[in-house]
Amino acid sequence: MKMPEKIDTIMYAPCGMNCALCNKHVKGDCPGCLIDSPNKTKSALKCKLRACLPKKRVKYCGRCSEFPCKLIKKNDKNSIKRNNYSTLESAKRIKNTGINKIMTMDHDEWMCPSCGGIITIQEQKCSECGLEKED
Repeated sequence: MKMPEKIDTIMYAPCGMNCALCNKHVKGDCPGCLIDSPNKTKSALKCKLRACLPKKRVKYCGRCSEFPCKLIKKNDKNSIKRNNYSTLESAKRIKNTGINKIMTMDHDEWMCPSCGGIITIQEQKCSECGLEKED
């Protein structure tokens, strides 16, 4: 999948994961955590963080008065184990950076410099040409 010109803010999950950079989204297996669709993954459908937000009246965990809570810390541990990606650190960015700026930064950081594909968070390589992400 090629990187879009601009990543829509609806692709930024409450936990701090940018769904546009997720392997499942790139492969077409999940539209994104905040997208209304019957094609969501089981984990997106049963996400406790997503269910918590309406009660807290915030859109992102990083904007919650109880941040960081037990729920996001547990989510972060699982994300680091599964994806080698800290959703907690990503969610912290929302406190200090505007969502549009985050999406622009992610676009620039995760777009393949060789072919314009998406470098996925999980694999750390381009979904199009296989180029590995530079640190």
